[in-house]
Amino acid sequence: MRVRPSARLLLGLLVIAAFGRSGVAQAYLPQAITFSGSTFTQAELLAFTGLRASEPVTRDQMQTATNKLTATGLFTDVRFSFDGQTLTFELKPSPSVVPVQYDNFPWWDDKALNAAVAAQVPLFHGALYPGGPMRDQVSAALTALLAGKGVQGATIATSAVGNESHDQVAILYHINSPPVVVESFRVFDYSGVWTKPLQAVEKATAGQKIEGSMRDKLSDLVRAVYGSQGFIDMTMMAPAFGQPHVADGKVMVPVTASITSEGGQYRVAGVHIEGDLFMSQEQFAESAKLHPGDVANLDVLKQMREMVAAPYRTHGYFDAKIDVVPVLDRAAHAVNYTITVQSGPVYHMGKLRVVNLNDRQKAEVMPYWQLREGDAFNPDLVPKFMADYRKSRAEQLQSIRGWSFDAKWSGNQGTHAVDVVLMFTPPQQ
Repeated sequence: MRVRPSARLLLGLLVIAAFGRSGVAQAYLPQAITFSGSTFTQAELLAFTGLRASEPVTRDQMQTATNKLTATGLFTDVRFSFDGQTLTFELKPSPSVVPVQYDNFPWWDDKALNAAVAAQVPLFHGALYPGGPMRDQVSAALTALLAGKGVQGATIATSAVGNESHDQVAILYHINSPPVVVESFRVFDYSGVWTKPLQAVEKATAGQKIEGSMRDKLSDLVRAVYGSQGFIDMTMMAPAFGQPHVADGKVMVPVTASITSEGGQYRVAGVHIEGDLFMSQEQFAESAKLHPGDVANLDVLKQMREMVAAPYRTHGYFDAKIDVVPVLDRAAHAVNYTITVQSGPVYHMGKLRVVNLNDRQKAEVMPYWQLREGDAFNPDLVPKFMADYRKSRAEQLQSIRGWSFDAKWSGNQGTHAVDVVLMFTPPQQ
């Protein structure tokens, strides 16, 4: 039987009156519950709050739902209102939500893994607020997924992914243990002349940890074999992960790749440099290791690029960009290279912070530190500082003998200052 509006209102009043007589907090009877300002579906937000339309709800329960939404970190502000018929939640999405990336989960690609995690973590759609509870919830979901693949007791680590401005743009999930390694790497469909160097690549990569852009690294190793002989337009199918399995406390992953075209050998037609130059065209021509007629050896080209980049790095050009642009003449199997330089501003040494050394140790170590505040920042002087100290003190009792050393620095794009942290860690007892 269809209930008339007046009867529905009367029913709501009776429910509220009943709650009032029993001493329980006043309850309301929303006929609809809606959410505004969010791309999440109404159904998943409703399920997350645990509320239901046409069921009694108190103000405390409304506030609890609001707090639960806010606690996710997905929203900077959540407010509710009730007009007697509709309970409305107004949501303001957080600008600090970042996408999730996965490092070494060989059973899935990112899309499949996002879907699998979303099935276990409410409101997860491949992004989260790094400071919220969803970060650990995703780790727990990944641990459960790995257990389903026979990887028991896996530990998951997370790290921030930053951009050039040091802003966090993503959060990376990584299997810390057990180690995920290349069981074997096999390349197919190549000519016999490449057998020896490609088999050397296969042998060298077996057992390596899979982390970062491992497939790209494997591709680069294969391309380097061909590129060292001028076969610079070789094409290949990207390395693919086979079925992983667990053995000897490791996740073992077979990897395969195949050559689709070896192309032909290219020779250099010309090498040019342009832009903000530290050297003259004549100086570049004298120091260049590739000349017209030479085989287009990509190893040598890489060395040339480093030769061009070195003075910019050591003279404070923190943002210098050195690009190598090839122009291929496929008919003649010739290539023209143009090296372009954008130097950017000079960065200077900013603040220095030394961690874990007492005053006596600092007095012994810091005389070897050559960068003073305001100097053009030269990163090569950072490891040199410790090398000089250890060489000079080799015959003496060093106060930090056996200590490990690390350094981190970051450039401020506004002030063009580079702050450095020197970290000394005593040996474990």
